[in-house]
Amino acid sequence: MGNRIYLAGFEVFYPNALEIGANLKAECAEHGFVGLFPMDNVINKQPGRSKREIASDIFQANIKLIEGSDIIAANLNSFRGAEPDSGTVFEVGYACALGKKLYGYMSDDSLIWEKVAKHWGDVRLGDNGRYVDKEGMHIENLGMPINLMLGVPVNIVIGTFEDCLKQIVRDQAEAAV
Repeated sequence: MGNRIYLAGFEVFYPNALEIGANLKAECAEHGFVGLFPMDNVINKQPGRSKREIASDIFQANIKLIEGSDIIAANLNSFRGAEPDSGTVFEVGYACALGKKLYGYMSDDSLIWEKVAKHWGDVRLGDNGRYVDKEGMHIENLGMPINLMLGVPVNIVIGTFEDCLKQIVRDQAEAAV
């Protein structure tokens, strides 16, 4: 396993995103990794360029960072609801397709149905023994804090980004034996 970690997550939406990215990269360096933060990209935002052109440039630049990484460390905490940030989820899926080593960190190990109840309300156990939301739609209940499409391929760490880095270090040490 290499040492370049793509730092996927919704941190890019914070007003102090560059500072947060610098801190995450510094934590990576403390553990012998090179952190790749999405905002490391230099994007041409000159007047006259359309929002679609800028979005395309950001997308392509982040794809290159993911392709140049060895590991993905994704913030899979709930973002604006019961689920992780959709851009982060895409990045994890893309990295999975490339065969990258996947890690995700979450501060809440509640099951999905519990998160839906917290953010969406009115979850109940249906007649068929499955949890349903207030619209009667089934909620996955496979004992994971996240949808199985992330919970199966991603090494989920319940804790902080630092805890995630420590897990990566432990896994690399075990793989080296």
